[in-house]
Amino acid sequence: MSQLPNKQDIALSELITAILSGKIKIIVGTMIFAMLSVAYAVYLPNQYKSRSTLIINSESSGGLSSLAGSLGGLAGMAGINLRGGKENNNPLIAKELMKSQAFILRFIDMHELLVPIMASTKWDEANNSLKIDADRYDVNKELWLFKDSPTKEDRPKQEDIVKEFKEIFTLSEDTKTGVITLSAEFYSPTLAQQWLKLLISDINETIRQYDIEQSTKSIDYLKELLAETKNAAFQESFYSLIEEQTKTLMLSRVRDDYVFKSIDPPNLPEKKSKPLRVIICVAGSVLGGVVMTLWVLIRYFIKR
Repeated sequence: MSQLPNKQDIALSELITAILSGKIKIIVGTMIFAMLSVAYAVYLPNQYKSRSTLIINSESSGGLSSLAGSLGGLAGMAGINLRGGKENNNPLIAKELMKSQAFILRFIDMHELLVPIMASTKWDEANNSLKIDADRYDVNKELWLFKDSPTKEDRPKQEDIVKEFKEIFTLSEDTKTGVITLSAEFYSPTLAQQWLKLLISDINETIRQYDIEQSTKSIDYLKELLAETKNAAFQESFYSLIEEQTKTLMLSRVRDDYVFKSIDPPNLPEKKSKPLRVIICVAGSVLGGVVMTLWVLIRYFIKR
């Protein structure tokens, strides 16, 4: 019966010997990695995060829940959602707007944020302005430099615009308390705060205008039904629905914080949120030490 060839065991002492024999290479290599990490960390521009803590404005439901039981059938006939009980779809719609490509592109175009979002590289403190990447956008000619012969109609791809937007603006929700945190992170603390204010305002305004439009259509339709029916009970119910829809319409027109109500308005950040330079430097140095140690060990055993 043939015997299997014996495998050489690598003793711990031999590993230590290999490491000690290449300690100079490990130290030098780790220092190089550390210096590269420092250079990279210094190169990265500062970013600042503005935050706002929000709660859902319960009054945005229009106060129709009290009629949900008695008038639900009639409201359904009229195409009206009474949002019975505690259910209110506006918060869900508001959160979905943050993901909507149509809303994002409209928001960026309305406030002329395309160039700052897609072409800026850092905040120029000397000139108190954004530094624009000259290889991506020609400020003087107002041209995006994606093609050999660019025109003013050329723009970044919509998917890229939405991706950059979502990297700047984030939404998180505490499912237990219902508290929502919106944040904007950018090179300028002032712009981060201003953009976050604009976003909250536009979300509220978009849903407010939608509810105004729906309430107006509902009132017009209810008036048509009222003119057509002779049943006194139905007429009374239609009057009640018109009254509630009128209240919704009135509240929609006078309230700015229609869906999101700020507990803490967007703050002006004083400390940078990125980059975490100490962590980058430490991680780079540790990575360098590990890589160089493995390289020394591999070379040692290959030679052996």
